[in-house]
Amino acid sequence: MKKMLFILAAGIFSFASNVSFAQSEVVTLGNRVYETKRFRFGAFVAPTISYMKPTTDKSDDNNHLVSSGGSQTGFTYGLMVEYWFADNYGFASGLQMNNAKGQILTTHTAPNTPDAVRSSDINYKLNYLEIPVNLKMRTDPIENFTFFGQAGFTLGINVGKKINYNIVANDALGVAGSPIIGENEKLKGTLAISPVLLSMNIGVGAEYPINNKLSGYFGFFFNNGFLPDVTNPSQYKITGVPEFKDGNTRLNNFAFRLGLFF
Repeated sequence: MKKMLFILAAGIFSFASNVSFAQSEVVTLGNRVYETKRFRFGAFVAPTISYMKPTTDKSDDNNHLVSSGGSQTGFTYGLMVEYWFADNYGFASGLQMNNAKGQILTTHTAPNTPDAVRSSDINYKLNYLEIPVNLKMRTDPIENFTFFGQAGFTLGINVGKKINYNIVANDALGVAGSPIIGENEKLKGTLAISPVLLSMNIGVGAEYPINNKLSGYFGFFFNNGFLPDVTNPSQYKITGVPEFKDGNTRLNNFAFRLGLFF
């Protein structure tokens, strides 16, 4: 799947690159003249604030109370491509790497249950290769600034998953054992973390022409993961930890993008 994704992305960017030189026009902004293109390429970096949020306060089996451990900083970077089918309306896509983090806490509703996880504190470090598809709208130039808004969906493919954890498990008598601690452990298997995520995203921002070929770009974005359940602790296979479940978890982030269009 990953190989096919890379081939598809390379084909899209190659096609866009060939067409972009043939579809351009010259416009005047204030007292300056610029070349605009129907197809455009760009690159960006984006510090993020990411967090995991359970959709319910209990696990599917009702055995554990589940909560978010709060927000953490992350990082996203990638390439952008746009096609403007009208002066103020276009499609925006690209290829990007999202390095996200999140924390989920669980406590057993009956703490002295034998052979069960009494509590868990798990920090996730996840890497997703993403392809966004957005409808983008922009204003006419205002004092050489062009403002935009966009909305759409993002498909993410998991390419890396590590966890830090502190888990307390009960023995056969329901007595809590010593905490089981792990740092930066790789999760194995395709079911431990959802291999595919689908998110809705919205963003606003502005561009400013630097010269007739280059434009600066910044924007604020919110990415709301809505399916499927990201985490599946029953598949983690951590030594000494009985199988358990958490709530249906979603992965979200706020991002501040800085980039250039060429």
